Amino acid sequence: MDIEKREIYRSIAELAYVIAIADKGLSAEERFAFTKIAEEELDFESWAAQSRFELLDEVIQPSIEKAYKDALHDLKKHKDHFTPEMKETAIRVMHKVAKACSGFSPKEATIIDRFKKDLETL
Repeated sequence: MDIEKREIYRSIAELAYVIAIADKGLSAEERFAFTKIAEEELDFESWAAQSRFELLDEVIQPSIEKAYKDALHDLKKHKDHFTPEMKETAIRVMHKVAKACSGFSPKEATIIDRFKKDLETL
């Protein structure tokens, strides 16, 4: 996998992390759900996303806003490699993580809507 794609997958993981912590913090159930979703959506390259998600959860623990801005910054940096298919995958992953545990909350919907608007500038 090339460096740009790996960085995009890490950013997708960061966005999924934002969704996962948006309501009540990150539960073990949400960690497991993300791993499964990453494997389904990102296939063999899911390791890059999974390692980023674990790092955020276990070491960095950024705020929602910080994690979101970091992900968007990296996506902008690699926008030439961020294909329409990858954009759809990012949105799908965010939706699946939102639905995986407590159901789709208004706060998660707001974050996903914000991301969709931000995609227009990429």
